[in-house]
Amino acid sequence: MEGARWVRPGHGAEAPIWGLRDGIQVGIHPGSIEGHGDGGPRGLLRIGYPILDGGARAGLVNFIAVEPIVRGRRGFSELEVSSSDGRRGRVFWTGSAEAPGGKPGAGRLTRADGVERLAVTVRMERFDNGARPIVGFQIRSDRPGEVRLTVRAAPESVPMDSCVLTATMGNYMRLRRLWLKGGAVEASSVWPDFDGDEFTPEAFFPIGRLPVTGAGDVLVAATTDEKDPGAVLADPRAPWWRYRGSFALTQYWRKPRGAWRDDLRVRVNGRRVYWASHSPIPGGLAYENFDLVEPFREGQVSVFGLTRETPAALGLAPAP
Repeated sequence: MEGARWVRPGHGAEAPIWGLRDGIQVGIHPGSIEGHGDGGPRGLLRIGYPILDGGARAGLVNFIAVEPIVRGRRGFSELEVSSSDGRRGRVFWTGSAEAPGGKPGAGRLTRADGVERLAVTVRMERFDNGARPIVGFQIRSDRPGEVRLTVRAAPESVPMDSCVLTATMGNYMRLRRLWLKGGAVEASSVWPDFDGDEFTPEAFFPIGRLPVTGAGDVLVAATTDEKDPGAVLADPRAPWWRYRGSFALTQYWRKPRGAWRDDLRVRVNGRRVYWASHSPIPGGLAYENFDLVEPFREGQVSVFGLTRETPAALGLAPAP
């Protein structure tokens, strides 16, 4: 069971990163998916996948932020100032301790019916709006491109209207196609006249626009419109935004059958320039945040996935 396929703290590595060497990986600050620095801002789940060196090494693909909403007031895990040290970004930690500090937990690795499952619980500080979510994630050996995310409320949390897990960095792969029922919706068609340097207004798509698979899962994907995004040079003023992967991926949210209701929506926003810069995104406007929105329910489940398969191979309609 303790095979070399798994990455986890205390088993050949100390960084707070968990996952499969040949599949999806999840990290928290100060873990770096690519093995240098602290891996990016605090208050985010780092999402990695083998995209470097032709798929031989894991590279950062996206971040997932936690954004609880209380009486209409939205919390921002990446942007809020920590009450523990005054720095930006809520502190995330693992293990059984109720306060941050110490070594990261290794997670619980189990095996049943020939499938290994690694489960990790991520705790976090109370948000400014009083919310205190707990996010658990599970990675399965038979679904190496997916992470199953479960949200609960800590006992001391105030009631939450909703708790959004948002994939925040679509501009890195320049995701411009959102795959809904009937085909792809281009970012440029959602905001045809946008020319600002800030985020676009939010756009929502209700359950009637969301594809449902033959298994009864809601599945919404986002892709780039470029064949080789790694070949496109980023603005010299923001070289860190150049996509380093050897190939593009389909990114998706999946809501398993029985885990979604008719009040489920997809939310997106976009940007014309890269975050924290005035550097134009090559090729124009792209989706940045991509998430599922629903009223909070204790133990709510969503799955974030990465795959080299096309949306058509996932059962979604081809682009018009």
